[in-house]
Amino acid sequence: MHSRVLFEVRNEIVPPLTRLFKLSVETATLPYDWKIGEITVIHKNGSKANVSNYRPVSLTSVVCKIAESLIRDRIMIHFISNNLFSSKQFGFIKGRSTVLQLLHVLDTWVKNLEGGQVDVIYSDFAKAFDKVPHCRLIINSVLMA
Repeated sequence: MHSRVLFEVRNEIVPPLTRLFKLSVETATLPYDWKIGEITVIHKNGSKANVSNYRPVSLTSVVCKIAESLIRDRIMIHFISNNLFSSKQFGFIKGRSTVLQLLHVLDTWVKNLEGGQVDVIYSDFAKAFDKVPHCRLIINSVLMA
């Protein structure tokens, strides 16, 4: 269902969706249609004529994404209220952005350079998705359906 349709009927659809979300959590199952994704491609960079300059993206159910968001919010509340995140965890946590992490690291480095040593290892995951064998992903998605 398109997100615009969901938005327009939001007042009518909240009660049945709430029941559906609760049933899904209680039974630890997802409706079959929520597991189906439409594969499309997105141009990364370079020549649009070169097929290797595209990456596949799976478009999944908007309703399932709403359920995932609600579950994620509950998990985050539990982790934060019980101090289960490391003080070194940044990103994906409200008030702890990757920019704040960069400032923290820079501050630590400056302090250590005044009377110590700094060793750093850099990793670039920008091309990591390109290394995933897409045929294996497709086979796994077919087997899981």
